[in-house]
Amino acid sequence: MLDKTKADIPERFKTHPLFNELVCGTNFGFMAKRGYYETEYARSQPALMRKEGINWATLNANFVCEHFYSTRLFLDFKYSSGSEELVEMAKRLHDEGIRILFKPCMTPLDGVWMGRVDFPSDSDVTQIDGVKIEFWKKWFESYNECMKYYSELAERMGAEAMLVGAEYFGTELQNDYWLKTVENIRSYYNGPLSYEFDMKSYSVGHANEWMNALDFLSFSYYPAARPMNKEYVSPISNPGVKDLPDATLEDMLSYLEPQKQVIRDLCARYGNKPIAFTEIGTRSAHGTTVKPSDFRWPSRYDGEEQANYMEACFRTFRDIETWLGFFWWKWDETQIRPHYKTDPAGDQGFTIQGKPAAVVMRRWNAKKNG
Repeated sequence: MLDKTKADIPERFKTHPLFNELVCGTNFGFMAKRGYYETEYARSQPALMRKEGINWATLNANFVCEHFYSTRLFLDFKYSSGSEELVEMAKRLHDEGIRILFKPCMTPLDGVWMGRVDFPSDSDVTQIDGVKIEFWKKWFESYNECMKYYSELAERMGAEAMLVGAEYFGTELQNDYWLKTVENIRSYYNGPLSYEFDMKSYSVGHANEWMNALDFLSFSYYPAARPMNKEYVSPISNPGVKDLPDATLEDMLSYLEPQKQVIRDLCARYGNKPIAFTEIGTRSAHGTTVKPSDFRWPSRYDGEEQANYMEACFRTFRDIETWLGFFWWKWDETQIRPHYKTDPAGDQGFTIQGKPAAVVMRRWNAKKNG
């Protein structure tokens, strides 16, 4: 768990709760449509989260673009939550003692992953005389308009922390633009800031110098906890995942052990900034710890594998001096996933309510300050 003598915490945030307790968190409201947070179902969730040991939650809010290559970003009457429903939901979370990591999410309406957003360099020489479009300049101007809105909203609802972006892989080398964006957000919001990067960013070694301007690191991290079998190449085309042997907690701990150094090296790259896993999880489906992030393949219910994975992650990463904890992916399912409902034994999605993993979360929350 976090050792404040070894982690680089901004002086003004030394007493902030983010840096003074283990985060036993969850992601809430991913891809929630307008009005979702006003439903009776959504309103009932904060009390249930607290019952299951959740002490932090992301509060997700969507803004959109027409296509992944669009330079104009905007609120949408179908996909963008209203400001009042977000403020009210923030109050409900706070009333249950749950702290908020506000997570505005940019979503292309063409269904393409937001990490595909990319453009030619503003300095590119044009092939048509007199024609030059500064794509990045236009995109970031629009992005900053959106983030002004969300930064002011985060301040209004008292969010304890905020993400300035999440998994925008194709944008991450725009160092000067991102530095200015972080600076602009700080002029409206006073809490700790971070940006959620993922394994693709890490694997290509992005020189994200602008991330040094953030208060902590956020990693969308789904480490495998069992090996990929040779005959098991494609989980989509090969439903053999059903036939994989059980993975014990000891197996997972052993397989995850090398990941400690991965995280230590990552934090060292940014001067030992604290790190939270703002996404981590696996489905309650047999074999999915081979590739925890994959939401697609068919399997059968296996709540114990999901619970063992959560336990293994807590035990493995608590030893890292810069680790803040994690936000489990995810609390609620707003997408239609028929293959999660094929086994009468239980739901095969990422959620933990009513599953063995909820017991693990409650236990770690109970000892979060120990």
